[in-house]
Amino acid sequence: MSIDGFYRHNRLLLGWDYAVQRPQFKEIPKCLVRKDHDCGKFLGASKSCFVASPSTDEVETMLALITEKLVKIGIEPIIAVKERAYGQDIFCTKICGKIIESQFCIVILDDMMQPMNGTKVNIPNSNVYYEYGLMTALNKYVIPLQKEGQKLAFNIQTHDTIKYTPRNLSAELDRALKDAIKMTQEDRSGYQDASSISERLFSRCLEISGYQKKDHRWFLSNEFDDTVFTGYGHPERREYLFFTVIDDKELLRSTLTDMQVIIKRLESSYKQLSEKRETLSNRIDKFNSEVQEGIDITVFGSPPRRSYELEKAIEEREETSSRIQLIENGKFAIVLGPQVTGLKEKAISEHKAMDNRALFIPLYIGDTTGISIGDLDIAFKAPTL
Repeated sequence: MSIDGFYRHNRLLLGWDYAVQRPQFKEIPKCLVRKDHDCGKFLGASKSCFVASPSTDEVETMLALITEKLVKIGIEPIIAVKERAYGQDIFCTKICGKIIESQFCIVILDDMMQPMNGTKVNIPNSNVYYEYGLMTALNKYVIPLQKEGQKLAFNIQTHDTIKYTPRNLSAELDRALKDAIKMTQEDRSGYQDASSISERLFSRCLEISGYQKKDHRWFLSNEFDDTVFTGYGHPERREYLFFTVIDDKELLRSTLTDMQVIIKRLESSYKQLSEKRETLSNRIDKFNSEVQEGIDITVFGSPPRRSYELEKAIEEREETSSRIQLIENGKFAIVLGPQVTGLKEKAISEHKAMDNRALFIPLYIGDTTGISIGDLDIAFKAPTL
C-alpha cells in the first residue's frame, strides 16, 4: 500500500491550515499507452464497477442482472459497450479512465459466434481481453466470468474464473460481489488511514531544499515504483533519495521489507552498470590503440569512423559512471508520524541487520517537524499567516 500521492490535511498534526482538501487516492500522472499524454485520474476514486463485455444480444440479460445487483449495493455500473463519449477520446474517457477510477471490475469473457467457412465458430473478443489486460496492469480487483463449456485463452487459463450457467449466475454474482466489496473497501480504508499526514508539505519542503521529484521516466523508477517510497534527486549533491511518510506500525513493517527489495534491485542495477562501464573502457582502449596505429576509416563527408566511435563510447561511459555515482550516493529517508515515533531505534536496528554488504544505502529517520539527511537539515514547516 503506497502513500505516495495526495493526502488529506490533518490540522492538529501539522499545525497549519491547508485550504484545499486533497483526494486520498494515488494519481496516475501519465497515460499507460501514450507516454507523452497526461492522465490525472485517481485509482479507485469512484464507487463504480467497470464491466467489460462483448457487444452482443446474448449478454443483455446478464448485463441487466449485473446492473441490478451493483445498484442494490450502492456501486455505479459502468458498462463499456453502453457508454458514449461523443467528441471525446474514446479510449481515455470511455475505457481506461473508467477502469482506473473504478472500485473493482467485472469482465465477461464469453466468445463471439462468427461465421467461418460456412459454419459458426467461437472467437474470443479482442476488446474485452484488452480491457482485462488493462485491469490486470492496474492491479484492479477483477471478477472474471465465462459461460460454462467455453474455453479461456491460454494465457489466462490459470486465473480463477467463474464458469456460469443461467441457473447459478445469480448466486455466483452475489458471492463474488460480496468478496469484491470486502477486499476493495479494505484497500480504500487503508488509504484513508494513511492520509492522516499530508505528504504535500513534506514534498514541497524537500523541493525547497533542492530535491526534485522523479517520475516514471527516471532510470531508477523501476526500483521503487511498486513500493511505499517516492524517488527524489538532488542535482547539486549528485544523490538520489527514496522518501516516505509512515504513521502505522504495519505499514512501517512493510516499508522495511520494501527497503530490502529496493537494495537488492539496486545491487543488480549497480552490477550491470559496472560491467557495462568496464566493457566500454575496454572498447575505448581498443579504439585508442587503433586510432594511434592509424587504423581508421574515413568516409567522404563524415569524421573518421574509429574516432567517431571512440567519442561515442567515451560519452556513454561518462553517462554510465554518472548513474553509478547516483546509486553510490543513494539514501533512504523515512518520516515517522506520532503513532510510530517510538519505533525509530527498532527501524534503525532492522536496517543495520539487512544484507546490504554489496551496496550500503544509509537510512535517515525524522519526524513531522523535520529530518536531517547527511549534513542537510530540512524543516517541515509552512509559513505562519
